Amino acid sequence: MSKTFETRRAIENQCVRHLLRTAQAAGYSVVYVDAETRIACTSETQAMQAVFAVDESIIRFSHPERPGLHCAVIILGNDGWDCICDHSLGEGWDEVMAASATFSQALAEPDARPAASAALHQRCKKSAI
Repeated sequence: MSKTFETRRAIENQCVRHLLRTAQAAGYSVVYVDAETRIACTSETQAMQAVFAVDESIIRFSHPERPGLHCAVIILGNDGWDCICDHSLGEGWDEVMAASATFSQALAEPDARPAASAALHQRCKKSAI
């Protein structure tokens, strides 16, 4: 493994984990990850394993008070910070995705990575609630 791969994978991991935690803080839960096959997930660990087992996946979320499934498309292997490349729209879900985009964009700036990770996670988590 090259250092570039390890750095990119660490950034992807931060972005996907931030998305999962921000969604959970806003009342969403993962229903399944569509990664070549549908994998039912009931925990963050299961969702992370399913996403990182393939290059492309779709995470499907539900909310007890908002009908339908909401999704985020994950494509691994580019710059890392851009791994969440598309998503559905909807009341409440837009705020979750905006918080994730803000977090990911901060990771695109190499000088901002160490400080941005902890600080933005807290700020985005609060804004998603």
